[in-house]
Order: sequence, then C-alpha cells, then structure tokens
Amino acid sequence: MRVGASPVPHAEILESVRTTLAESQIDLQVIVFDSFDEPNDWLAAGRLHANYFQYLPFLEQFNRAAGTALTPVVAVHIEPFGLYSSRVTSLATIPDYAEVALPADAVNADRSLMMLDRLGLLDCRPDAGQLATTTDVWANPRRLVFKELTSWTMASALDDFDAVFLFGNQAMERNVHTDTALHCDRGDPVYAEYLVTEHAGQRNPDVATLAAALTGPQTRMFIETTYSGQVIPAF
Repeated sequence: MRVGASPVPHAEILESVRTTLAESQIDLQVIVFDSFDEPNDWLAAGRLHANYFQYLPFLEQFNRAAGTALTPVVAVHIEPFGLYSSRVTSLATIPDYAEVALPADAVNADRSLMMLDRLGLLDCRPDAGQLATTTDVWANPRRLVFKELTSWTMASALDDFDAVFLFGNQAMERNVHTDTALHCDRGDPVYAEYLVTEHAGQRNPDVATLAAALTGPQTRMFIETTYSGQVIPAF
C-alpha cells in the first residue's frame, strides 16, 4: 500500500505502525513529499492509495480547485500553529514595519492573517466565504510587511524575519518549543491532520486497517512520547 506523507511527523508516525500492518500482510510503502503540491495530485491520479499530510480546510480547498472528491478517513494528530520570533519576546514588542513571514499557500496564509486579526495586530476583512489574503487587510497600524514563503522554507527563515508562522513540526526543526511562541493555537480540531483517500478507497480494507492502526493506543503513545507536546493526538 502506497501512502504519501510529509517527512515530520507524518512519515515517522506511519513508520511507527509498519509492524502492525505487516501482521495483517500489508506492505506499507511511505512516499515522502517535500511540498504540499504533489500528494493530492498523486492520490487523485491513482498513484497512491492514501496520503497523510493535511487538515480539512486544505483538503476542501484542493477539492474545490481541482474538481476532485478526495475523502478524509480519520484525524490522526494536531500540530500547534504559532507566531515565532528570534528578535522579539512578546506581541507588544513587535516593531513598526516588522517583516512577517506567512505561508504561501492560500489556506495557511488565511489562517495566519486571521490570527493576526484576532490578536489585534491588523484588521483583515475577507469577503464572505473567501480565504483572506494580504489585499483584505483594511488596517495595519504597525505597518507590518508581509512576505509569503513556501511552507518548507519557513523554519529556516526564522532568523531572517521579525516574526514567522510555524507549525509544531517546523518549530521542532529549529529545536524551538511551542511554549516560546509569541502566540500559539493549540488543539483546534478544525486543524487536525487526516489520513485521506480517494472516494473509492473508503472501501479498501487495507486503508481501513491503516486508519485503525493510526488511531490506536500504540500510535497515541508514540506521538506523546516522541513529540513532547509539539504534536498532539487528535483521537
């Protein structure tokens, strides 16, 4: 069974259930992707049986844009998402004209901008039912300067910007704990990361076996002991 995944923590969590799947005569092949662009394309094209790298808002946006019907199977984990800085220690000390790095993909850019809106750092007003973009910023009292980066470069850019948005796994790349974020959203089930399959894959018994393994007590223990709160179980 071929499953596409992001390197950390998704591929690592998949590897943790390899032995369990082998007991059911399932040969798990984990295909690691370094971008968010390919895993859904491969799944829609039948090159994968499932993928594991995304939360529902991202999946729904892909299905709308591509005209596909990729289907969530089970929620596995949640990665806290936060605003980090190596230059300032609090939201109050973010300076005027601070450079802030946002994820370039539409869903995560929206999530970042709306977090800044909730924190009172700007006034962002997207049209009803639309994802927020920087063009929807009505008021920006600190004159924050936004730069959109591909998600895979965010962690390496931490020292290059006044503030950077990072997922928990990206923070781990820099040995940065989520407790040090200027602000962090934790445990929001809307942003749980899902095992996803194409529509017919819901009837695949191997996918069902994988889903059960990923939401079992062994996986819960693996996540809790391996990631120490940077990644948390969603089940």
